[in-house]
This record gives sequence, structure tokens and C-alpha cells, in this order.
Amino acid sequence: MSKKNIAVIFGSRSCEHEVSIITAIQFMENMDKEKYNIIPVYITEKGIWYTGDALMKYGTYKFFDKNLPKLKQVILPPDPTVKGLLSLPTKLFQKVEKIPLDVVVISVHGMNGEDGTVQGLLELADIPYVSSGVLGSSVGMDKIVMKSVFAAHNLPITKYEYFLRNEWYDNKDTIIKDLEGKLNYPMFVKPANLGSSIGISKAKNTNDLINAIEIAVQYDKRIIVEEGIDNLIEINCAAMGYDKFVEASVCEQPTSWEEFLTFDDKYLKGINKDAAKKNQNNEPGSMNTMDRKIPADIPNDLTIKIQELAIETFKALSCSGTARIDFLVDKNTMTPFINEINTIPGCFSYYIWEYDNKYPYPKLIDKLIDIAIKVNIEKNKNNYTYQAKIINNLGKGGKLGGKM
Repeated sequence: MSKKNIAVIFGSRSCEHEVSIITAIQFMENMDKEKYNIIPVYITEKGIWYTGDALMKYGTYKFFDKNLPKLKQVILPPDPTVKGLLSLPTKLFQKVEKIPLDVVVISVHGMNGEDGTVQGLLELADIPYVSSGVLGSSVGMDKIVMKSVFAAHNLPITKYEYFLRNEWYDNKDTIIKDLEGKLNYPMFVKPANLGSSIGISKAKNTNDLINAIEIAVQYDKRIIVEEGIDNLIEINCAAMGYDKFVEASVCEQPTSWEEFLTFDDKYLKGINKDAAKKNQNNEPGSMNTMDRKIPADIPNDLTIKIQELAIETFKALSCSGTARIDFLVDKNTMTPFINEINTIPGCFSYYIWEYDNKYPYPKLIDKLIDIAIKVNIEKNKNNYTYQAKIINNLGKGGKLGGKM
């Protein structure tokens, strides 16, 4: 059986650029080289696409040099007859090289990747990809739209309000008064379209709330404010599959936090001397280095409930591939609330899936690639043509724009 050409796209114009690099390289390191030809595709912070073997090493990104040997600038045209990458000529009369792709793995976190933009490009190119589709990705990225969809599906969420950055600048006092009239402290203030806890703050009083909003408006024009839970447990559960074929992972319980997981909690705590000794490429920290309990230390009936909610959430957004759903559990009542869904979770949440040897990382990768191919096959069962004969009938007495 011939090897599949698998492109792993990462980086991009995103606040989570470096986290994306970590996810992608860990993914590529665990791919079965007997099954796959690995094609790394790095998108710079300016949005330029490159490919080349040097992109599979962490050291390349300390001082990124586009002129590294054998590094090629490429584009991915939205053309289903191409289904691959095209190199950009750097010299006169140089031929354009085509790199055919069987599957693309989207390892971009945050905007310009996880939000449905790259997914839309791949839909036009008709290339299978590891990720939720355009709809699930875009809804899962925007916390305000996401919460409204959860509410429409009667999924449990905490109370929330939202407003626009321009509204904040025009009338701060009214917004503070409105929030304090509808929500109780503590409150969590978040940019609507960012992940990895960037721009998120906890507010315990009015001054905290004002400061938190001033931080959040630097990252997005739409701001969401959620009512917090004083005495809570955070539980995460991943879901994987497509359509009706969805399964839930074991539950995990992050333990290295006091109020909420910051960016540093999630990623920077893994950078230490032991990690450097373990990896000659100076691999940085990742979410699997964070303190956590797997499985979570919660009652069995709550575990089952959260797993059921994870699957319902995954289906509600029409997700595919794998996603991690983050829950907040009120310790007083042991009631779970859905905090958010991550349609491209850090490191693809392999540390949850590999528990009890259910899906070791290479097996998880095989599963995700298989799902991508099946989703693409299902999509291509749709009929995309309809012979309405409108053009042929123009000029024969019909009126353009009239009812048919």
C-alpha cells in the first residue's frame, strides 16, 4: 500500500502561534513514517506559507529564516483539480512544483486556522482535513455564538452577557451597571474569539471588572462576561468522531491552578531542565506537562454525565475529528456546566485519549486521518449541480430576476 501524503499546517497569524508549533511538531513526531509522507506547512506570523523538513525541528523557530536550505514558499489553491500545494518560483523560468495531498491536518490554534478559515479553503480544494468543518469551527471559536447554540440545545451553561468594544468606549458606566445588575461576582471577562486563556481575567469587584474589560478589548471587538462559580472543579473531556459515530474520552481534572488556568499554567510550566534533557531539540512545554488527574477524581455518575454532555456538545456543533469540551462543576451541588469547546485542542488532547492505552498517539493519528477521509467521502455524496437552464433561457422573453 502506497504512503499517504499528509500535510500538517500550523503557525498562522494568531496569538497562539507558538502553541500551534508545539502541537504540530508533537503530532509529526508521532506519525507512522511507514504509512505517511509528512509534509510540514508553516504559516508565518505575516501569513506566508512554507514547507521543508527543517520545519519539523523546534530549533528552526528560535530565529526563523525563510532562506533555510530546501525551504520552499508554497500556496494551496482553492482548486479541486489541483488538490495539493504549489511552490512559488523564485527564479525566472523556474517550474512550479506540485505537491499532491491526501489529507491535511490543521494544527492552528485560534484565529486564522481554528476559526473555519483554513477549513473553508480546504473545502474549496476538496482535500480531506483533520478538524471540524467550517460551521463547527467558526461557532466553536466565537464564545458568544457558541453559548447561544448551547442554550438552544438546552445544554447547561452559566449566565453571561456580551457587548462590543465600541460600546465600551462610548458608555463604560452603563455597561458596568448593566453587568452588575444581571450577573453576580465573581465574573470572568473574555475576548469572544481567543483561546489559551489569552486576555481572560477574573473580576471580584468593580475595579477588577473595569481592568479586566480594558485587557479584553485589546484582543477582540466582542467581549463576553460570564458569571463565575465560587466553589468549583474544572473537568475536561474530549470527544471524537463524526455524525452519529462519536465517542467520549476519560475525564481529566487540571489541578495546577487556583482560580483559572492561565496561558503560563497551560504551557510554560513544562519548560524545565528535565524537558530539555529529554529532547535535544529543546522541546517546550505542552499541556500534557500540566498537573492533572486522569481519570478525574469525581463520582462515577458525574463522569458518565459529563461524557454524555461532551458527545451532545460535539454533535450540537456538527464537529468532526476530535475536540475537547471544558466543564465547570459546582462543588456544592455537583452540577456540571459547559464552559467551552476547543475544536483543535492543544496537542489534540492525546494525553487524555492515550489513557489506559485506548488510543496511543500514533493510533489516535490513524483514527483522525481515517475520520477526515470518511467525512470527505460523505460530503462528496452531495449533488453540487442543478441544471436550471436559466442562462440558456435568457433572451427568450424571460425577465432576469423574476420568480421561477
